[in-house]
Amino acid sequence: MTACDLRAVLPPVVAAAVAHGLPQMDRRWHGKFLADAVLVGPEARGSSPVRIDRGTDTRESPGVAGLFPVGEGAGYAGGIVSAAVDGLRTARAIAVKYARGG
Repeated sequence: MTACDLRAVLPPVVAAAVAHGLPQMDRRWHGKFLADAVLVGPEARGSSPVRIDRGTDTRESPGVAGLFPVGEGAGYAGGIVSAAVDGLRTARAIAVKYARGG
């Protein structure tokens, strides 16, 4: 993984949407969303032959706290639509976890 300024790698319209949307989410979470957030976006070029373990309800890796494997690269999707749905379901699980005080 390599840290970078997302504005250098994303199309300007996408970078602007992220820059606009994240502060809105933080306001809705009363300043608790961005304080410790790290935005990670690994790229995978196909479905993984290996599945990273995760909890059925929590969707969090049992061996690595704070790791939420999703999509094709983690072995939980077979295409772009199923990866998007998997990501949405996992985002919901993350929101539930941290809304309860995690």
